[in-house]
Amino acid sequence: MGSDQAESLRRLLAPRVTRRIAVVAADAGAGATTVTLGLANALAMQGERVLLVDEDRHGVRATRLSGAAPVATLADVLASRVSAAAAIGTRPASGIAVLPAGDIPVDAGNMDRALSDLIPDMRSVLIDARTDATGALSPLAATAHNVVIVMRPEVTSITAAYARIKRLHHEYACRRFHLVVNMAATEATVAALARNLARTASQYLGVEAGLTGYLPIDPLVARAFQLSRCVVEAYPAAASTSALRHIASGIGAWPLRHDTTPQGAAVAVPA
Repeated sequence: MGSDQAESLRRLLAPRVTRRIAVVAADAGAGATTVTLGLANALAMQGERVLLVDEDRHGVRATRLSGAAPVATLADVLASRVSAAAAIGTRPASGIAVLPAGDIPVDAGNMDRALSDLIPDMRSVLIDARTDATGALSPLAATAHNVVIVMRPEVTSITAAYARIKRLHHEYACRRFHLVVNMAATEATVAALARNLARTASQYLGVEAGLTGYLPIDPLVARAFQLSRCVVEAYPAAASTSALRHIASGIGAWPLRHDTTPQGAAVAVPA
């Protein structure tokens, strides 16, 4: 009860800003869609008004798994071709809004102002981010307030996570990264690899890469995908659902990254 009251008070006192969170996979199969969709549903359970932006151009996997039926894209909304309410179409039972990203131009302007003006009722925007062939983020993900790196507890994924952090730091001046380890066997293993990655990132890049949470190996995640549903919505008592809700409960305390430019390159302001 006490923690719920503290969480409610923290959300009440937090600055009223549409927080954008880019969830980026360290490598293919790391589970970025699982984390993005799970956090969106977990935030909705906390009473947040959430928009999930699906950057998957081909499979729109997050859109399908959410159960939403949008009729237009975020790019259409930002270009004033359609209202946000019309574009969102039918929402899933969880209540989150879901939009495919579409072709958001590089000169999309001030993303903070655009989103607050065109989608004023959203408190959180979670981006199931995709990088291009060079590893660059979309204009929307590049201006996110927070960047989550999803990786697996495997050498190849950990190495890819470091490479991803290095690229995003050099390209967009990101100085703070939130690490989520997916398909973790034990908490001790997760803590050890996160410490090593954080130490390396700090020593060689001068950035902060802290462990935000981890998802245990959970067969119910795969089962939920087979049912075309999100594990948080399908299996409220699942171990992965508890993990995602725990991560979501701390998002409001994450420092915001400000001063984004229209071109998508951002200057990080230390918290």
